[in-house]
Parts: sequence; structure tokens; C-alpha cells
Amino acid sequence: MLRRILLSIALLLCLLLFSAMVLILSPMPDPPGPVYSHSHIVLDQVHIVDTRTGEIQRDRAIWINQGRIEQISAAGVSAPKDYLYVSGQGHYVVPGLWDNHSHSLKLSPQLHHPLYLAHGITYLRDMSGCMTGADSLLACVDDRRRWAQQAQRGERSSPLYPQQSSFAIDGGAEVPADFPTFLRLQSAEDATALVRHYQALGVDTLKTYELLNPQQYQWLSTAAASAGMQLAGHQPWRVTLAELIQARQHSVEHGRLFLFECSAVAMQLKQQPMREGLINSDVWRQILQSQDPVMCQQKMAAMARAGVWWSPTLLTLQLGASAADPAFRRDPRLAQVPWLLQKLWQADADGMQRRGRDQQGRPVHAELLALAQQQLKQAVALGVPILAGTDTPDSFVFAGSGLIDELELYTKAGLTPLQALQSATLWPAQYAGVAASAGTVDVGKDANLLLLADNPLQQIQALRQVEGLVLAGHWYDKPRLNALQIFSAEQAGSITLNLQLAWSALQSAQFRQQFAD
Repeated sequence: MLRRILLSIALLLCLLLFSAMVLILSPMPDPPGPVYSHSHIVLDQVHIVDTRTGEIQRDRAIWINQGRIEQISAAGVSAPKDYLYVSGQGHYVVPGLWDNHSHSLKLSPQLHHPLYLAHGITYLRDMSGCMTGADSLLACVDDRRRWAQQAQRGERSSPLYPQQSSFAIDGGAEVPADFPTFLRLQSAEDATALVRHYQALGVDTLKTYELLNPQQYQWLSTAAASAGMQLAGHQPWRVTLAELIQARQHSVEHGRLFLFECSAVAMQLKQQPMREGLINSDVWRQILQSQDPVMCQQKMAAMARAGVWWSPTLLTLQLGASAADPAFRRDPRLAQVPWLLQKLWQADADGMQRRGRDQQGRPVHAELLALAQQQLKQAVALGVPILAGTDTPDSFVFAGSGLIDELELYTKAGLTPLQALQSATLWPAQYAGVAASAGTVDVGKDANLLLLADNPLQQIQALRQVEGLVLAGHWYDKPRLNALQIFSAEQAGSITLNLQLAWSALQSAQFRQQFAD
């Protein structure tokens, strides 16, 4: 009897394992495509927002041909038969938005791309990549290029990827043991080999990270400059802002930048290697209390003169500031996040809540966010160029709508709605070197356009009221954009996707090494 029971259990386990493997190996569905893939479209009865000046061109018609804006005329047109006619009904048109700090996965077509498009994001500056040409979890250069090319043809609902980043270069410990040794960056020769390797993969941006030491950073910056490649990413812990500026790093990421750079205590801490536990809530309190306004202004001015861009990603500081807020922890947008990530996000929030008070019991993270917002306003006033980014899918950073959350933090910091909009349209196009084809609504530029119910220059929250989207000349109406959000939520809640996400993470040598490190 016992033997039959054990045999039945074994058979059941085998059946469950077989079923799980079938789901893991099943092809994932593609999101809904555009309503209309047409070479000729006219958007009539619209008001165009000029992202350079903030002026409104009222009552216009935008003529689109083969994915480009061929003409802007007075409204009230009669479209030829070969044109799709779309009545804008007095809505506002802005250029497609950019999220300038994202991390794409192999499953982003199911999880993230639909949400990006549903919220008007047509461009991503993806700040991650693969060490070699393939990875089971992370999107590689070939993935991103293929998705973008398919989107250009109207075959896929995906944002465009104008630039291609490497994996985070972090001093060597991030590299799996069986990967090429030059990726560990232990010499100038390694740096040259690393740059050539990433160039062969199609990468144009080398992402710097926390644990690069000054010598490694110098080797990397020298090799990158010789090859005509950009550095962008974190400010390494032991690298000074002056050294970063001298190396011509193109951008620096995250809101901690000036929290550290403007603090005398932090400058002392940076004399020692970064280690776990080095910065706790009591140290954060000291950093808050040791801010030097004069030093801060000098550093911001130097960064502005050098043309080094800053992507503040203030949402990465909001997690600590809001971790104790039940409404924050129960955001309805969690339905668009896979169960596995939800568990990790809630655990992150629990940790932030436990570690969020100093010895006197005072919360520190809300003050850090408020200070970073003040520093953002000051930096913009001093001429530091800004890129709006989110760090999606970091904890409680939601694909698509997270960019509007980020821009709202900018306007709460004191930026005008125009400046916030520019940080997600005009300025990223200039950063990426594609201002001739993106960033404004002008004749000759690519037809990546967002149709809004209200004027975002009055309230940036108007970006949440998306009425339609043109992506590479392909039309998405409001019902189709809603369908994209429904699709993403269904995928996030599916057993198949969650199993595939877990399996792809376990199979990824880069992820396993990062987790072990």
C-alpha cells in the first residue's frame, strides 16, 4: 500500500515537473499591434506643443508619410483617399517621450513594452546589456535592435532603442568565472580588449558602476575615448567628480549624486572602499547635516560647464521615503508586475522600512528625497543638463507610468512643466545625437507623437491622459492603448510568464554571479 502511495506521489511530481517545463518552453504571445499600419496619416484639429519654447501652435494638421512628418498645415483639411484621417478633436500633440534609464529583459515585450507605449514612451535609453552576445534573462543588443526594427515596420509594439549599452562594468567581481578574463578589467590591455569586445557586439555606451577603482576607471576611459565610445552610468565610489568630468563621462545616474558630492562627511567616506553596511541611517543623517552649499554650487557649475548630463531617477529614492505608507505598498499598478517581482519589491520595502530611522528614531529617507529635489532644481538653474529616467523595473518603479511619476517629482521640486517635459523629449534627443529626427514636432522629423487630452504645460499630469499614439508612423488609438495595458497585466499574472521569468533568471550566468556577489 505504502509503495503504491509513494509511486503515485512520484508520478504526480513527474507530471507537475513535465507540465512546468512545457510552460517554461512555451512561446510567449506578442502584444497587440497598431490599429493601423499605414504609410499616410493626417492628424487634424490638434494643438502642437513646441518643446523648445513652450509655445502652442493651435488648430493644426500634421501630415505623416512613410513614418515622417511631411507637412504641418492649418486644421480642417480634407484628406486624400490614401490617407488615414484622424480627428484630434482639439487635443494636444507632443513628441514621443523618452525613459532615459531602463533595464530591458527578454520578457520585456510582454511585461514592459506595452506599458511604455500605453503611456506615450516611444524611446528607451536602456542602461543594461549582456557581457557576451546572449543571456537568458537580460535583453542584449540584438534583441533590442530586432524589437526596434520590427516596431519601425509596424510588426511589433515596442519602443525604439537609439543607443546600446554594455553590462555594468563594476571592477571584476561581476564577471562569471568562465567568461573572458579581460572583462574583469585588471590592466590597460584588458580595457582595450573590453572596448573592442563591446564594439563588436554593437555597443556604443559603456556603463560604469560603483566598484570600479580609479585606476580601472582611467584605463576604461582612455580606451573608450580612443575608440570613440561613451561612458555613462554610476559615479564609481572612489572616483571624484573632477576625475569623472575630466574623463568626459557623458552622463551620471541617480539622485544620490549630489547628496554625496555636497557633503563633507561623504567626501571623507569616499576615501575608503565601499563595503556593505558602510552607509546606514545614522550615516545618512550625518550626510544630511554636512551639506556644503558653496561646494555644491561649485560642483554643479563645473558639471554644467563640462556638459555632463544627469539622470536623477528620483523614484529610486522614493522607495525609502514611502516604504511605510500602506497606500504606496498597495499601488493598484502592482497588478502589472509578476508575482516574483512583487515579492522582491515588498521585501525591499520591508528592508527600507526597518533601516529607515536613525538612532533618535527619525526617518531619514523622506529628507533625502526632499534634498535631492532641491538639488535638482539648483542643478537645472546652474545649467546641468537633465535626462528623465526611472530605473524600471527597480522596486516600485512601474514601467510606463513611472516616467510620469518621475516628472511629477520634478515639478514638485520646482521645475516648470516645460522643463519637466523637455527632460523627456527635447533634451534626450540632444543627448543621443538624434535631435535632427526627434525631440520636437517639426516637418522632416520622425513621426513618434503623443496625443493628449489636455495641455501638459499647464499641469504635467496631463501626460497621463493619452488619447492616441503614433509610433514610427503607425497609429494606436485609445482602445488599442488600453488593450496593451490589459495584455501586460494578464501576462504578469500568468503562471507561464512567472515560470519563464524564474527559469531565465536561474539560467543567466550574469544574474547568478550578481546575486552571489
